[in-house]
Amino acid sequence: MSTATFPLRPEIPADLRIPPRPRVLHAPLAREPLWREAMRWSTLALSASLVAGEVALALFGP
Repeated sequence: MSTATFPLRPEIPADLRIPPRPRVLHAPLAREPLWREAMRWSTLALSASLVAGEVALALFGP
C-alpha cells in the first residue's frame, strides 16, 4: 500500500477566511414575575375544577 501525502487543508487566503465564532457568554433569560406564574397555576386549577364538575354532572346527573 503506498502512502501518498495530500494536503488535508489547502491554504486559504486570509481575506477569504470565515472568522471564528465570537466566544460570548449569553446572559440567562430573565425569570418571569411571580404573579404570572401564580396566574398560570390558578388558571390550571380552575380548569381542573371545571372539568371535575362536568365529569361529576355527566356521571351522576343534575
